[in-house]
Amino acid sequence: MSFQSIVHLSLDSPVQAICVLGTEICLDLQGCAPQQCESFTISGSLGILTDVHNAIPVKTTEEAATTRWPLSGPMDVLVKMVSPSTAPSEDKVLVSYYEPDKEVPVAVAVLYLTGIEVSLDVDIYRSGQVEMRSDKQAKKKWVWGSSGWGAILLVNCNPANVGELTDKKKKTLKVLYSEEIQNLSQMTLSVQGPSCTLKKHRLVLHTSKEESEKARVYWLQKDSSSIFELVLGPGQHSYTLPPVEDNLKKTFYVEAMEFPSADFSGLISYSVSLVDESQDPLIPEALVYKDTVVFRVAPCIFTPSTQMPLEVYICRELQLRGFVNTVTELSKKSNSQVASVYEDPNRLGRWLQDEMAFCYTQAPHKTISLVLDTPRVTKIEDLPMKYSLSSDVGYVIQCIKENKVASMDSIGNLMVSPPVTVQGKEYPLGRILIGSSFYPSEEGRNMSKTLQDFLHAQQVQAPVELFSDWLMIGHVDEFMCFVPTDDQSEGEKGFRLLLASPSSCYKLFQEKKKEGYGHVLLFEEVKVDQLLSNGREARTIDQLLADENMRKQNDYVEKCINLNRDILKRELGLVEKDIIDIPQLFCLDQLTNISSNQKTGKHFARPYFPDMLQMIVMGKNLGIPKPFGPQIKGNCCLEEKVCHLLEPLGFKCTFINDFDCYLTDVGDFRACANIRRVPFAFKWWRMMP
Repeated sequence: MSFQSIVHLSLDSPVQAICVLGTEICLDLQGCAPQQCESFTISGSLGILTDVHNAIPVKTTEEAATTRWPLSGPMDVLVKMVSPSTAPSEDKVLVSYYEPDKEVPVAVAVLYLTGIEVSLDVDIYRSGQVEMRSDKQAKKKWVWGSSGWGAILLVNCNPANVGELTDKKKKTLKVLYSEEIQNLSQMTLSVQGPSCTLKKHRLVLHTSKEESEKARVYWLQKDSSSIFELVLGPGQHSYTLPPVEDNLKKTFYVEAMEFPSADFSGLISYSVSLVDESQDPLIPEALVYKDTVVFRVAPCIFTPSTQMPLEVYICRELQLRGFVNTVTELSKKSNSQVASVYEDPNRLGRWLQDEMAFCYTQAPHKTISLVLDTPRVTKIEDLPMKYSLSSDVGYVIQCIKENKVASMDSIGNLMVSPPVTVQGKEYPLGRILIGSSFYPSEEGRNMSKTLQDFLHAQQVQAPVELFSDWLMIGHVDEFMCFVPTDDQSEGEKGFRLLLASPSSCYKLFQEKKKEGYGHVLLFEEVKVDQLLSNGREARTIDQLLADENMRKQNDYVEKCINLNRDILKRELGLVEKDIIDIPQLFCLDQLTNISSNQKTGKHFARPYFPDMLQMIVMGKNLGIPKPFGPQIKGNCCLEEKVCHLLEPLGFKCTFINDFDCYLTDVGDFRACANIRRVPFAFKWWRMMP
């Protein structure tokens, strides 16, 4: 017996066929109908449903026991089964043929059916549980949105530590512990039907060769609770199951091996095929039925500074003691854990934020926090962050091509906005903001196409390109920052965008000059040797205001920031009341961390005093770099101005007293801390990208 989408009936002998639950068989009634017959009736056993399409019942003079249908004209007669058979050919369909004006059939065709179930099922409803799906076509698709459907896979975020090989020659057996199993998505295979029918067939689980490289499928070994066999994965795209001699319900466990990228859409399909094995060696095997499910690999999602902190990672070095102590105190106020990460000699401290970002990935059954690292070293044993993470935090490496410390080609050159709505389009997970050069030039620096493509491929945080190549480090967090607010009234965003503003700083200094404080020094509290080592000197307000070269440099910076201001207003749907200008001065200089033969005549901006935009946001507690501004009546006028701007919104401003931390070398040592934050409450699969 073999499955046929069309079954041709015969008057000579009963026809036998297999009907897989969830499918329909189309009957050819006309091929064997007697010539004088013009109508027919059809009936089936209790477990069979019949349906006639594209035909109108024949009117008879007497009420017939069953509906009589015309044989003329195109029509579809469909048959399906509602439950598997317990024995071969135990269900049947009778088709009776009638001549005009006759009440007794002149011929009867018989179809014996054997119902079997072959179903591959996943968490299509995204409820965290595998459920049987009656619509076999729906599970072949993956649909976004609150009314969508489709199963989700999580990426294995601990590739070096997943299980232990117990068969090193074949590399097919793994030891998986309970916490690891919880991260895997389940896929259930159900097979029911008469054993004598099933044993004549073969079941094959398979995917494409390309997709087999993106995920692994395991199943539990018999009589074991932790040893799993790898059945599909790299180099193995099909697996023939042992002969099925009885009803079967088997659970497979699936994990993705990589996030979506430019070369990988994130969609992976798996199929189970029921194959009829021919007893004749000259006759090839025949496909009886195939059931398919589709997974989408969960994206890597970045969190904005407006999300509450969970854990703060700090690079503990002696020269950063003031910074470390203040951030530790802020963490306590925010009820956040503090984790220590010790200096990496390969990457000179600033790697902790420049080269990695805390993200999360999520399926209905599990949410996993992870570090996405874009290292400038290639050996995983050289990455100290990996060994400092909490046990529930994963670690994924995204390799990049650029190796320069001041490069924008790293994960540190991005920021995430809070959720926004732009001209009716919702971005419930915010938008990624990345820095670039905006136009081609020999000196232009950009985030690598590989990394940009990776960010775009996640689909859920549509990236926005900003102009940041005017900065020495080139990272967007040097001139902007988001802070959370409690306002929930109409038209309020629930956050403010802070932007560096040289003009606000000059305006403040002009006011202090008019008040008679032009003689007060900037950097008065900083030691002379610290100033000299960082290329600074104590200067009065009058001297700063009289420095025309400094003024021109900051006019240039203001133009660059205003360009980004317009982009941010357009792409994030912001208005002026959503933006707060923070007084900040910059100065232009050549790159200091590259070899002399790489230097050009181009100058880049760096903070003139510690960059207050590079604050650490922990809810309402802000750790702001102390600017060491002019002391007026015992208070720094820059600090007073920032407090005046932010404290009415409920923020508590703490200024971090660590000059070297913020201006040493290339002036980006805030990167010595990184924060793991609470994931969004919104589920990514409910959005429309």
